[in-house]
Amino acid sequence: MSSKLNLGRIYVFVFILLSSHFPIQSQVRKITIDKVIDSLVLVSPKAKIENLNFQNELLLFENYKKSFLPSLSINFNPISFNRSYRVLQKPEDGSYSYVEDYSNNSSIGTSIRQKIGFTGGELTINSNLNYLNEFSRNRNSFSTTPIAIGYSQQLFGGGKLHRLENDIEYARNLVAIKQYCTNISQIQHEALNFFMNALLNKMEKELALENKQNNDTLLHIAEVKLKNGNITEYDFKQIELQSLNTQYAYENGTKNYTESQQKLMTFLGINADSVDIGIPVFELPLSIDAHLVTTYVKKNNPFFKQQEIQKLEAEKSLFSAKLSNRLNGNINLNYGINQYAETFINAYRHGNQRQSLNIGFQIPVFQWGINKNRMRIAENTHQASNLAIENRILEFENDIREKINTYNQSVKLWFTSEKAYKLSQEQYRMQVQKFTLGKVSVYELTTALNDQNDAMQRYYTAIRDSFDSYFSLRNMALYDFKKETELEVLFTDRRK
Repeated sequence: MSSKLNLGRIYVFVFILLSSHFPIQSQVRKITIDKVIDSLVLVSPKAKIENLNFQNELLLFENYKKSFLPSLSINFNPISFNRSYRVLQKPEDGSYSYVEDYSNNSSIGTSIRQKIGFTGGELTINSNLNYLNEFSRNRNSFSTTPIAIGYSQQLFGGGKLHRLENDIEYARNLVAIKQYCTNISQIQHEALNFFMNALLNKMEKELALENKQNNDTLLHIAEVKLKNGNITEYDFKQIELQSLNTQYAYENGTKNYTESQQKLMTFLGINADSVDIGIPVFELPLSIDAHLVTTYVKKNNPFFKQQEIQKLEAEKSLFSAKLSNRLNGNINLNYGINQYAETFINAYRHGNQRQSLNIGFQIPVFQWGINKNRMRIAENTHQASNLAIENRILEFENDIREKINTYNQSVKLWFTSEKAYKLSQEQYRMQVQKFTLGKVSVYELTTALNDQNDAMQRYYTAIRDSFDSYFSLRNMALYDFKKETELEVLFTDRRK
């Protein structure tokens, strides 16, 4: 009895001695998930490209607003030389004759244009000077238009069309801002996926290393037990096979971790040397309120603003169809002064008034019901668009509810699976110690090892699902529930 007790003590001593010989790893710089999401990904190549595209969207909207400011243009044509014979018909008898056109015509003019948003019209102010040099007759002449004012617009509906277009452009600009935040948030989510892949490989590698060290110890103990006849050769071979499997798992895990780490660093656009992934601790909200999510989704998500744009565009199409099916027209008003003289000074004296008024009507009378059918098509399209928008909104709101439930459930599983994983590790270590004392079989030892691996997978899945569902909600609402800040504030302030 005492010999067996002494033998058990020897096994325990050997186990403790071998298990303390862990390889010393070099110190490396750890990258946490917060650092990846909050800083590194925002200066990644994809984020920089998205930022440049967003700047273009802002410039397009700025051009739209500036199109309602007065625009000044200058046209200058210094040389228009011609020397040729032209055929002219005499008005007296209708006979033809050839005359030499040997001249140069120069001109300069300025034009100011101003859109009138309230009416949908356009106001223009022009000024022109033309100089004609006739070489064949050795004569010069000037023609001038010191000022000419014109105004044109559609008689009916121009103002409303402008207001609809204006609402659409401002809505598009708001969508561009929200879409930029959405795209950056999606890039963060993409970086999260790379991080999670690397995290899984890291956890597999670390667990494989721990199992490898334990199985190396077990193999030495099993050799002693086999020599003393305490275990069969089958049990020894089973432990040896398990040791080889853990060795393979460690080598494979190391390779996979290096590759997934490199993919993450490449995505972030940084060097991967001396970098390690840190296992995240739980710092997310314990739960997310559905009302809070819905409020910010309706406020920030570009989906809802895009539906508003579609409604405005459908309304504009319907209004345009109505305008084309009834009495309408255009009005053009022009007033100016012009003069002709052989000297520059006289060309600006005693100008002659030039006035014109042109009003044209378009009256649809009979077109075999084509316009009526066009109206019905426009009304049906408008109604179908509204129904499709309502259906998409219902589906989107249902998706929000599902993601909220998924997140709240994943958080609960995080704590449960983390505790279960730690317990499985403790259980396996205890089983190893019991095996050294001959209290458990190889089968029970293998079962404990498999339970530990399964617990690790469930723990990782809970971490991944929690972060994935959180960032999905964050992307939908464009709101950081942890920082209690809208993403537009985080992203646009960073750009400044």
